[in-house]
Amino acid sequence: MTGLRHRLTGVALALLASASPLVAAALPAGVPGGPTSAGAATTAVQPAAARAPAAPAAPIVAVQIDSVSPTVLEPGQDLTVTATLTNQTAKQLDGVFADLRLNRFRPASRDDLEGWVTGSSGAVGTWVVNTGSLSIPPGGQTTVTLTLPASGVKLSTLAGSWGPRGLAVEAVMGGSRVGIQRTFLLWMLDQVVPQVQVGLVAPVTGTSGDLAALTQATGQGGRLGALGALAQAEPDVEMAVDPALLATATADGGGAKAWAQQLTAALARRDTFALPWGDLDLSAVAHAGRPELLSAAMALSASSDLAGINARNDVVWAPDGALDQPTVDAAAAAGARAIVVGPTTLQPDKGAATAPVALGTGHGSVAALVPDGVLTDLFTAPDDVEAGATTATTVQRLLAELAVLAHDGSTRPHDVLIAPGRSWTPDPALVSALMDALRSSPWSRIVPVSALLGAEDEGTPRAALAARAVDPGELAPGEVRALADSRDATIAFAHAIGDGGTLTAGLDQTVLAPLSVAWRADPTGREALVQKALATTTAARTGLSLSGPPSLNVISADAPVRFVVHNALKVPATVSVAVAPHKACLQPVRSDTITADPGTDTPVVVHLTAIANCDVQVDARLVGQDGTTVSSTVGFSARVAPTIENVGTVVIGALLALGLVLGIVRTVRRGQSARRGDRHVPDATPPPPVLGGPMPTDGPAAPTDDDASSDGTARPDTPAPADPADAAAAHDDDA
Repeated sequence: MTGLRHRLTGVALALLASASPLVAAALPAGVPGGPTSAGAATTAVQPAAARAPAAPAAPIVAVQIDSVSPTVLEPGQDLTVTATLTNQTAKQLDGVFADLRLNRFRPASRDDLEGWVTGSSGAVGTWVVNTGSLSIPPGGQTTVTLTLPASGVKLSTLAGSWGPRGLAVEAVMGGSRVGIQRTFLLWMLDQVVPQVQVGLVAPVTGTSGDLAALTQATGQGGRLGALGALAQAEPDVEMAVDPALLATATADGGGAKAWAQQLTAALARRDTFALPWGDLDLSAVAHAGRPELLSAAMALSASSDLAGINARNDVVWAPDGALDQPTVDAAAAAGARAIVVGPTTLQPDKGAATAPVALGTGHGSVAALVPDGVLTDLFTAPDDVEAGATTATTVQRLLAELAVLAHDGSTRPHDVLIAPGRSWTPDPALVSALMDALRSSPWSRIVPVSALLGAEDEGTPRAALAARAVDPGELAPGEVRALADSRDATIAFAHAIGDGGTLTAGLDQTVLAPLSVAWRADPTGREALVQKALATTTAARTGLSLSGPPSLNVISADAPVRFVVHNALKVPATVSVAVAPHKACLQPVRSDTITADPGTDTPVVVHLTAIANCDVQVDARLVGQDGTTVSSTVGFSARVAPTIENVGTVVIGALLALGLVLGIVRTVRRGQSARRGDRHVPDATPPPPVLGGPMPTDGPAAPTDDDASSDGTARPDTPAPADPADAAAAHDDDA
């Protein structure tokens, strides 16, 4: 009931205030609130009859509100509005009046604010102040100042009546409106009001192109140059920075390096987010099914120079466009705590403020940080919110939007994120005015973006995530996989040869470079960068080669074969030679491990084991310590005949054994003779004759053993050989 009573009281006061011009008509000229006398100042209060709502006509006068002072009006203060009227015709305009109109009804919603600004609500407000007659030359301008005394404000001072009111400066000529601009008066009472928590973060990401493009972007008037100036001027605006951009700018050594140093110094004074290295295209990586690339990018950021200023690296920034479930899943799998999305990604209403939304994944929930579309556009493109917007009207609209949010009776404060896109080039004057308004507003409070986390809405998002949403500008999945595979192969190669990190230094930076979101705007340049990255990574793992014999004859069970390891790498390689025959007649074998120094040829001997006869093709390659292939395969043919060696050995052994047996048999069969066994060798001197007998001088030779009988007498039937040699031959014949 109390709220209803306040509303009815406010309506009654507004109706009474709308009748105040009728009362003013009775006042004498020159009295505050009365008609303007001739020659009076340009600020005046005119009779209501003279300033009834003008019928709209062609907008031949452009009205721009230059200032509203004070920005937030309190009871007892005068309101001063300055505006510029521009003649948009080729003839002089005479009899032009500038009226100030005030709508004393408080807008209850953000739609009401939009309705007042566009005029779609039909409200025109009460005329309260006007100027005298003005003449504007063709194409010329005139500036007017309209001051509404505190006594003429007549807004309710009841508790809860604080907030925005419609305000307009109208150009009238001949009783018809020829131009108008609408804005808001912000009314504040001496009371405590709810505050909207506002977090602001701007992305500082690179551009596609070479160092010349980077130098231009970081220079005067460039996007990155403007962001650097903003970082120095506004510590309440947090930055989400691509560490790769800072690294590239620092390596440039020119103006870009100075920009990087100034930005880094400014970042130390605020909360900062380190984006995944290279501002990785989350969607492209997710759609290719290679989340390890995101993990690699986040790991690089965690070890970058931004780590020295305690930059948070668990917040990622989604590319523009629709957000799908695979992208959120990939972010969660890589350890992201939150993901910044577009204003309309999870909500159809661009102007709806929202707390972080909890998005479910298979790896836990991720907080989606959803920017407020209207508030963000007021920072980036105020003309999209209000046609012909000026800095003054933009400030008033910002505070009006926040006042409505704070006034909605929610049990807890609203959390609002303002997050411009990657292409934002800040207007220093506009941003400064908006930031001053946020700091001084009684119903808003600037908080760190991290403070918005932890209050996620666990309910269903306003727009469900798509199962798959592919942007035409993202890198094709096949090329993403090729980059990931090349990275994996290079890492495996380096590990296999025992490299301590030389080969993989800079590998991730090379692979991730074409995956930057910035390359969506330049697919041709991106394709060239993809091919360069693939060539670089391939070259890093192709410095080892092997040479061996073109052909081979294997005639034994164990055959040594000589190979040569060629190392064209810049690092030593610990490898071995693996031989794989195509048939089972040779056994697969792997040599002992050797370490080949850089730029050398190292011989390696491999011992082949043959188990059968065959003609076989043999493949040989270098393998690392874990068995990973680290060279191309070389082939050679082999004729394997290990039985030649085996048969020869058997034949020779058999012949030797046969000879031994034959010798034994022969010896047994022949027995002993004068030349074999225990022979009796006769004396060389014949025995002396019988005592008294004559000494023989000439006659037959002495008998041999063969010619003697068992008693030593000669055989009478055996003629004595004429010659000892003939006798021996005859004996052999008998044998």
